[in-house]
Amino acid sequence: MAKNETAAPLRVDLYIRVSGQEQAIKGLSLEAQQEDLEEYARERGWVIVGVYIDAAKTARKRLGKRTNFLRMLEDVKQDKVDLILFTRLDRWFRSVADYYKVMEILDAHKCGWLTTQEQYDTTTAGGRLYINLRLSIAQNEADLCGERIGVVLDSKVKHGTVVSGKIPFGYRINEEKCLEVVPQDAAIILDAFEHYRSTVSVRATAAYIRQTYGLNWDNVRCRRNLCQTLYIGHYESNGRVNPNFCPPIVPRDLYDDVQKLLSNNTKANPTGRVFLFTSLLICAECGHRLAGIHTGYGAYYRCRTYTERKTCPHKKHIKEEAVEEWLFSFLGSELEKQHLEWEVKEAQRKQAAASLDRAAIRRKLSRLKELYVNEMIDLEEYRRDYELYTAQLAERTAPAAEEERPNFEAVEAILANGFHKIYDGLEREEKRTLWRSVIKEIRVDKERQIIGIAFL
Repeated sequence: MAKNETAAPLRVDLYIRVSGQEQAIKGLSLEAQQEDLEEYARERGWVIVGVYIDAAKTARKRLGKRTNFLRMLEDVKQDKVDLILFTRLDRWFRSVADYYKVMEILDAHKCGWLTTQEQYDTTTAGGRLYINLRLSIAQNEADLCGERIGVVLDSKVKHGTVVSGKIPFGYRINEEKCLEVVPQDAAIILDAFEHYRSTVSVRATAAYIRQTYGLNWDNVRCRRNLCQTLYIGHYESNGRVNPNFCPPIVPRDLYDDVQKLLSNNTKANPTGRVFLFTSLLICAECGHRLAGIHTGYGAYYRCRTYTERKTCPHKKHIKEEAVEEWLFSFLGSELEKQHLEWEVKEAQRKQAAASLDRAAIRRKLSRLKELYVNEMIDLEEYRRDYELYTAQLAERTAPAAEEERPNFEAVEAILANGFHKIYDGLEREEKRTLWRSVIKEIRVDKERQIIGIAFL
């Protein structure tokens, strides 16, 4: 099976694999396999080129998940090895399809394989059929094992039992093997969520947690914690879902706010420059978005409908710093004005809706009276429906608002937490994310005047 074109000793790679469940089984441990393979090669005078070990890797995983297996194949492709040695066929594969994919590579580079504890012959049709049968049986065993494990995991998730030993900060495993909240740690998690909602900065939040609580949070860990669904009690993995898996730490509205802010993070444009108000500035003349440009005097925004088609009267560019200054000066008053306008408008809408509802009920009462007078219904029916309609008329409330309410509280939260000081310490990407988290659009007219702002 191996190439043996010269008298030189065969160059062999040793491949060793164990899955997590097999670690403790006699004969399948890493040490036992390596000892067996090394002794086998040494007795035959073969040269061991490399030893490749995939620990806690099931053969059911895709080849791309078996890192050292792929590294070993690179040796084959570079013609550094004549023979791959392993203990048993199921250490190598449990899939007929994967086996033949790899055999194409081995055959192309004249590399063979050999097992130390089993005998196979690939030179005859019967030998190849036997290998196919063994691999099919091994694959079936792996599938059955996977199904049994799946049933166990389904039950664990359904009953809120911890699936693995790795748990997020803020929880611990109790005697029932379920997650319970660690109060002092949960307070830190809650503070992190609140701080991020105020600053819209993962970097600033990670630094705040390090400085305030002495925890070694980097940006990656901070973002991972902010995205952790278990903090709202929700478990979801590999198609298994339990919305009440464990006690929540973070209120759902706070969690949703943070996810929305995180999703608003955008990358810089291909030039490497970051424009703070990309997609936010709208031309009040033609309704198109203003495009950012960078000059020797800084960042500006212009209407491309004018520059490219000359069909818009908006000729002037507005400087980015001017937009920032306007927001610093008028964001608070604009928020108050729009909040008041929305409340008045909503009250009027509710009043109008309630009036319509009451008018409809009055028409029903009038119709009911006509039916009774014309003896189309009896007194008992009249009294029953009359009491029903009059009760509705007295207690009728307006339906929920159809128009989505802007998130005024998000803007208020930013303005109430030392906005200017926090803003000055942000990177440009973070400043852009902050504006995008609360503002839907900023309308600019042809005279470079901001004439309106819309909140998310």
